[in-house]
Amino acid sequence: MSTPPTGRTWITAEWLSETGGSERVVERLAAAMPRAEVFTPVAFAQGAPSIARERIHAAFRRPEALMRRREAAAAMNAASWSTWGRTLDRKADLVVASHHMSSHWTAAYSDVPHVSYVHTPARYAWFPELDGRASSLPARALCAHIRRMDRKAAPRVRAYAANSEATRQRIQQVWDRDATVIHPPIDLGRFAGLEPAGGEPFVLGLSRFITYKRLDFVIEVAQAAGVPAKIVGGGALEEELRAKAASARVPVEIVTGTTDAEVAQLMADAAVLVYPAVEDFGLVPVEAMAAGTPVLALDEAGTRETVVDGVTGYLLGGLDASAWADKVGAAMALDAAACRTRADEFSEESFEESILEWISAAVDS
Repeated sequence: MSTPPTGRTWITAEWLSETGGSERVVERLAAAMPRAEVFTPVAFAQGAPSIARERIHAAFRRPEALMRRREAAAAMNAASWSTWGRTLDRKADLVVASHHMSSHWTAAYSDVPHVSYVHTPARYAWFPELDGRASSLPARALCAHIRRMDRKAAPRVRAYAANSEATRQRIQQVWDRDATVIHPPIDLGRFAGLEPAGGEPFVLGLSRFITYKRLDFVIEVAQAAGVPAKIVGGGALEEELRAKAASARVPVEIVTGTTDAEVAQLMADAAVLVYPAVEDFGLVPVEAMAAGTPVLALDEAGTRETVVDGVTGYLLGGLDASAWADKVGAAMALDAAACRTRADEFSEESFEESILEWISAAVDS
């Protein structure tokens, strides 16, 4: 059993907002290193609820209005790291970054050893073909700053870990660094004992309501399959999705404002999760499998590493709604127990053990 690092440890994160994949990783890092303090430019009142509030140091608290504009939140990040970075030599012995935009930048300002767990190099800055949200002039200027700061910080980080093989390849491509692959943790306890509530089968789309998640395509698959759909989440595209749902040839329900428990039950109730996003890892498909629900996903990036084709779902090339619809029935017939067994490989305990081993090796090198 690996042990937490000794000495003063900082965990850095871009923001702690509504619970998502990166926030859950920060929570597990904090659980694995119970003496570490967490530094973030932006913290919601309910962000990362499992971490004691006195452990969280934030430049801005409860910035809900600003967080509605990601450019504002990103600018707040960019303005914070240099100040904190310059204090590190007096206040920390180790920095563990949870990175998807800027949190490893403190390495550019300090000689304190840094290690970085990477969800992705900022996709809108490095891979706009995958995430086209940074189209405005201010956003493009910010992306140039992100690339410049990443190039300064990356050579100074002692070790990188990547959440998937796809992310490892991106790190190699843009920063010329190798990384250890450590898949993110799944809270398997959320799904323990869940059983479908019964009722008419439906396909599930679950994510933030943003463009690259392609929830409109989920509705198209449901129409082509002749199966009702539920689209669960929230975000900027809610009105567009409601309009598409209203004109669909099958019943489509848009569900927002759900609790974690309600989302888990919806996953268990669904006949199949349709997940057409290109993801760095993709927690949602693994969570669906933990609930016993098979997955239809793209044969690309993170889902290629998690969904076992023909066993826990099907991997498809391209976005042809008819081809996806043709697999809905076959996916419904897959074994729920096999889905749960696959999800068990991504436990929180396995993640924490792997993280501590990686940190220990990096610090000792």
